[in-house]
Amino acid sequence: MSDVAARTTGFQERAWTHTSTARDAWIDSLIGLICIVPLLLTTHLPLVDLPGHLARQYVIRDWASSPYLQSFYYVKWALVPNLALELFVLAARQVMSIDMAVRAFCISTMLLLFVGTRLVNRTLSDGQGRIYRVAPLLCYGGPFQYGFLSYCFGVGLAVLFFGLYLRVRTASLARVAATLVPLGFVLMLCHLVSFALFAIAVGACELTHGFAAAGGITRRLPLELLKRQIRPVGCLVPVFLVFLWLSPSSGDFVAENVVQFSTLHEKARSFVSIIMFTSPRLEVGLLALAMAGLAAALVTRTVRVHAIGLTTVAILLVVWLVLPHTAAGAAFIDYRLPWAIAFFLLAGLVPGPRYLVWLRPFGAYFGVLALGRIGMIATFWLSWEPTLLALQHALDTLPRGARLMVVEGRLPGEGIFRQPTLTRVASYAVARRQVFDPGLFANMSGQLLFFQPHYTELWKQDNLGESPDSLDRLAPDYNYVLVLVPALARISSALPLVCQESGAYFALYKVVPEGTVPASERRAPCPD
Repeated sequence: MSDVAARTTGFQERAWTHTSTARDAWIDSLIGLICIVPLLLTTHLPLVDLPGHLARQYVIRDWASSPYLQSFYYVKWALVPNLALELFVLAARQVMSIDMAVRAFCISTMLLLFVGTRLVNRTLSDGQGRIYRVAPLLCYGGPFQYGFLSYCFGVGLAVLFFGLYLRVRTASLARVAATLVPLGFVLMLCHLVSFALFAIAVGACELTHGFAAAGGITRRLPLELLKRQIRPVGCLVPVFLVFLWLSPSSGDFVAENVVQFSTLHEKARSFVSIIMFTSPRLEVGLLALAMAGLAAALVTRTVRVHAIGLTTVAILLVVWLVLPHTAAGAAFIDYRLPWAIAFFLLAGLVPGPRYLVWLRPFGAYFGVLALGRIGMIATFWLSWEPTLLALQHALDTLPRGARLMVVEGRLPGEGIFRQPTLTRVASYAVARRQVFDPGLFANMSGQLLFFQPHYTELWKQDNLGESPDSLDRLAPDYNYVLVLVPALARISSALPLVCQESGAYFALYKVVPEGTVPASERRAPCPD
């Protein structure tokens, strides 16, 4: 009788486990879907740099068949640590449009961030943790909304690959090497910082285990650390050196290699970029509520920070504090880090002694915050779509091969209030009409696109593609001028410009030959 009871109990436990696993899978699938909802709602994804990235994919595809593109740009393929988007689109455009491929890349980024956080969290918590479900609260942080697409994709992969490493780290050297080397190479293709995030997380993991094995700071500690670090170092450092050897040097790029460190204010902004990007009051308030909830969960011992997660986050915070803002032709270096650190912190939160007591209230609290964040992003993006549609319609009227000068009025509080940011929208005309845009991402470190020599000089004259907020003289190369936020821009009335299209946030002018239009018809503001 006892054997029958034991078998019955075992069957019930397996059935319950199966039901629980299936329920978790459905819940996680739903959360993954919620993560990508904003990416499915609008024709344009209002990420600041996205028009430039989209245009680059069109230039790469169409350059060989377009005399206009050939006269303005050239493509130089190289092994640079910024190829995730290019390689993804190169494969995906065989079965879908470039626009859809870029959108699919953004969707994949969101899913990688969620799945990677889930894998690390469940591994560190022995399958008991569910805090990874808060990830939608973080996904649309500043780096993603800026449009640092390859970097964000690389962060998702770095977290996911770290979860894979946690599961194979005790395996044979051959298996560890067979895991780390290709994973490291893939991350180097995505972004140098994503490779660094992964390497630091792996090193922090082995550092934690080394301290535990040595029993703290003892005579055994140096030997334990050496034993545990030698395998990942031996696998990852050669990948970095080979990539460094094969990549073009910084001297191959036109942009100057200026090192600039952030001010305290800029460091603070990079920290709040974990959530803040568009509406400071709403988003900083949301971040404050999230941090208060995390503090309460830690104080009540609902969750605790796993030792590996703690070591990883501590090292990454030190790195963030010492990193510059600009170096080696790249900008926003330190700005990108806090957002990535937040995912490692979230993944490192595991159940504490009172997890079951407070699970439901804290789950409801963070669930509301995460849904609020997704709803906020969806609302913003839907409200901005008419502006972007009107701009796109105006740019579609440009003749192929036009040469477009861009002037942008500066909004008060620019860089904080974005409703939306229009800085890169002219690059849509490169994608659709094969025009010259001095603000296109070219002649920059880590890029494949370059201006032809004549247009490189023009790019330099135009402050390396940075749009001015006033225009008194116009180089003869340009035959169209796009003014963004015209109410805050100053255009000389002496310039031979005739309005072609206008909207609430833009005015598109055609440059006409001198003497063909009376001065009275040359107006800086477009007529209503």
